[in-house]
Amino acid sequence: MKKIAMVLTALALCGCVDMGRVGMHPKVKTAYLNAHRHVGTDCLYQAAYRQHLSMEKDDPLPGGTERYNLLDKNYETVAWLDASPFGKKQTSVDFYYGPDEPEIERSIEAMISQCKNPF
Repeated sequence: MKKIAMVLTALALCGCVDMGRVGMHPKVKTAYLNAHRHVGTDCLYQAAYRQHLSMEKDDPLPGGTERYNLLDKNYETVAWLDASPFGKKQTSVDFYYGPDEPEIERSIEAMISQCKNPF
């Protein structure tokens, strides 16, 4: 009886996650920015705005990694970003987005290009 209750609870909790347009099997693109994490993420905020997107901070991940949701004009999640320090003055950013989203992929590439060398 306990197992059934646990399974039902787990199923109910799994149904509560809004994956937006990212989906269950996202594509991943990694970029290395030549800036500290806070400078790199500030640049990404501005770059997202130029692409008519916005970034929303999410709960942090273990190890000092910050997670962000990339939102479209309808506030729908179109990608996730995980930003973590890499070395002394670099930031590693992993972008997760839907595999059938070429316009989002182009926007992410534009954001990376703009923030690769912010100085």
